[in-house]
Amino acid sequence: MSQPLRPLLPNSPNPPRVEALPQAQHRTKRISIPAACEACRKRKSKCSAERPRCSVCVERQTPCEYTTLPTETHLRAQKRKLTDLDIRCQAYEDLLGILRSRPGNETAQVLQRLRMGEDVQAIVKAVHDGDLLLQLSLKPEVRFRYEFPYIRKMPPHLDLPQNPYLHSVLYEKTGVTSSQSSLYLDTLKDIEDESQKIYLVPYHTAELVDSRIATASVSSWTKISSDNPMLRVLLQIYFVFEFPFHPYFHKDLFLEDMSVGNRRFCSPLLVNAVLAAAWHGYIRMKNRAAYWLPDNPGYRFLAEARRLFELEQANPTITTAQAGAIINLTSNLNGIDDLSWVYINKSLEMAQSISLLSPGLDESREWQLAASVTAWSLFNWQALAAFHTFQPPILKDPPARPLPEVDDYGEIWVKYPLGREPIPIFNGLTFRAVSEFRVIMNEITKLSFGRPKSFNRMSLDTAIVYRSRLLTWYGSLPEPLQARNIALPCHLKIHIHYHVLLVGLFEPFVQMGYIHAEADPGTIVNHSKACFETLMRVYYLRHGFGSPDATLVQFLHLLGFSALGDFSSAERGTAAREAIRSTLIFCAKGLWEQGQNYYLSEAVFRMFKQSMSVEEALLFREFIEIEDYDGRLDHMVQEIRSRWPIGIFSMTDDHGDRTLEHFIRWWQQYLQDKAQDAIAMEQEGSSITPPRYPERFGKFSPAQG
Repeated sequence: MSQPLRPLLPNSPNPPRVEALPQAQHRTKRISIPAACEACRKRKSKCSAERPRCSVCVERQTPCEYTTLPTETHLRAQKRKLTDLDIRCQAYEDLLGILRSRPGNETAQVLQRLRMGEDVQAIVKAVHDGDLLLQLSLKPEVRFRYEFPYIRKMPPHLDLPQNPYLHSVLYEKTGVTSSQSSLYLDTLKDIEDESQKIYLVPYHTAELVDSRIATASVSSWTKISSDNPMLRVLLQIYFVFEFPFHPYFHKDLFLEDMSVGNRRFCSPLLVNAVLAAAWHGYIRMKNRAAYWLPDNPGYRFLAEARRLFELEQANPTITTAQAGAIINLTSNLNGIDDLSWVYINKSLEMAQSISLLSPGLDESREWQLAASVTAWSLFNWQALAAFHTFQPPILKDPPARPLPEVDDYGEIWVKYPLGREPIPIFNGLTFRAVSEFRVIMNEITKLSFGRPKSFNRMSLDTAIVYRSRLLTWYGSLPEPLQARNIALPCHLKIHIHYHVLLVGLFEPFVQMGYIHAEADPGTIVNHSKACFETLMRVYYLRHGFGSPDATLVQFLHLLGFSALGDFSSAERGTAAREAIRSTLIFCAKGLWEQGQNYYLSEAVFRMFKQSMSVEEALLFREFIEIEDYDGRLDHMVQEIRSRWPIGIFSMTDDHGDRTLEHFIRWWQQYLQDKAQDAIAMEQEGSSITPPRYPERFGKFSPAQG
């Protein structure tokens, strides 16, 4: 028989206390290290993580090796290695695509380089860099300067004593006329100060320098494309061309979260919105502006962004608000602003609901930066849109959040051809200058437009007070942004906006004949218009108008229609009339070139062309390859939904007929009237010259054409 078990005693209700160990006997807290060396990991011993050899390996006299970077954990190291493998796999996929699609002579050269043992990634990069179309997406034609169409010289009416831009370093450097590539390369090689290249080389030749984009797996953030090389090019296009003047998020926080897969400051919605905006500048695709084509990746990126926006708006995050603003701007450039303003309105509502516009308690440093940049970016965009559309601003006051310090915005570094090191574009200085300027602009708009389409004329004394504030802002610009030193497109546009605002502020008083002892409105308007045109021409001489620039569309139609009014009153056969004609052709060329990027710009070009006489329109043929009647306007009737005012500096009277909507309606009426007479259409054929668009839509009958 088995032995009986001894019964257990009941647990004592008051167990004896264990005296705490003295403080001196407590085990010291272990110091956290990112990763141990491989030898300590195998021994499972405590590693000091010293490099190149830890103290344990030194004591044991064993080899000490690390598979991680100094501040990297083993998990991050594994992710990095996986990313490297993805890059290598992508290189082999690209190589296979090259062998399948390239001509026989090119594939033979590729195979020869493979047999010589050359690295696959180096071969793929060489092929891509040698592909002219792909190269153009970031590095269009390189030359010392562009040449004005029609008349090569700067018009005499711009040579005013108080025009500072004719004495700028940039304009002086554009006096170099040689465009021979050998001389060009020799000049670049001899430049010791890299920062001087901003005055000598077009901005579109610069490449973004950011290792995070070079290794980013962008395809994991979008369902539209798995082509990581193309997606990385799109990110570079966005940060080089679009972001410097319209930054809706903090670049560094966005890229850091993208690289590690964190969705706090990066999201599929935001990435798709960015890619849709960048597609406008992907020069490899000829029909990139045709946003309505389903096989256009830009169409698909934007459609995906809209779908995700609808899903997220019930529970918005900071990236939802950021993406909404980008969708709004992209749709505006597609010519459908009448349908897209809802996105900026919703973005501002979201910003209010998640406390972006005012600081909260216990906010992290990262959140403060992200929220401040986003809040001020949203404010800046609505201030600009309200001013140019003559609407009350959505936000009456600027954000309660203070502007971040200049160094906190995250710099954009670019490298020019044959550059030894990257140079900054002064991103923080630009953002602060634009934000301070938009505060004044918003106040002027709020005072002028208390209600939609209702212009409240301020007193001339009030306008002079605002001019004084603008002069103070202008005089306090940091050195890289001063008139003498500006060079990059984002710097030039700060000064262009300044003079456009002055024209809009004082033009109503010129038409009313106001006179003031302190300032003459007519003199102010004439001076700012001259500076405005000078800046546009200097911009073109150095950078051209081919690269994507959303703001150029607005500036070109303001300058073009202003010149059109001056041209009609200029005396025939005079040098002054010829100078104005050169401005007309200059603006038309710019609108046409930007029309390859943005459908809105092409629509404005068509409106501009139809507003000119037959003689001037025919002159375009020497500088722009376009047919008189190619059916594009007929298609715009279906696609354009825009109420953006065209060619108007100020709301001095009823300018409702100077919108794209009215122009499209006029053309639609013309088509309907012509369709009623089928016999006449058959006799005239497709080469007929359409009628001239009238200055007043309501005063014109298409039958007169």
